[in-house]
Amino acid sequence: MLSIDQQLREMLTTPGVRSVSLVDWRQGATVSLAGAEDRPAEAVAIVRAIGANAPFEAEAVEDVVVTDAEHHLLIAVLKGSDLCVQVRMERDGGHLGFALRRLRGLAGSARLPPPRRDPGRRDPGRPPRRERGRPAPRAASTVDRAVLERVLTGLRSLSVDRPWKGSVIA
Repeated sequence: MLSIDQQLREMLTTPGVRSVSLVDWRQGATVSLAGAEDRPAEAVAIVRAIGANAPFEAEAVEDVVVTDAEHHLLIAVLKGSDLCVQVRMERDGGHLGFALRRLRGLAGSARLPPPRRDPGRRDPGRPPRRERGRPAPRAASTVDRAVLERVLTGLRSLSVDRPWKGSVIA
């Protein structure tokens, strides 16, 4: 079985893929990166937003695809962990279906790195203590809740049983 770093590098060989990163979505940090420099902020914001909504849980999400003018951002949450894999690929340079299939295979077979131990942590179920006089850490990014609710309402209204017809108005 390949290590997660080897699997990320292998995913990078998929046509059109520019970067692959393993992201701790609760902490907002990149654990491992292959390819072009990429920031975890997008994956962190998307997975947190989905996890904050009552009908969904981040652990129950299999994968998410977000498309902009130039790229596809593919995100797969690794079951049983606070990690997700973020893949950025060129919109015109690769095959989205093939990349998504490989990402699902990677997410299903990933051998996760051992969890990091915090020396000040006593109980694994409790968060670590903050030192007195030290300010609390700030969130990596902010999410406009109203926008998120509109997006999730729109996603819920989509039907997977019938093909979509119409035009996109940006």
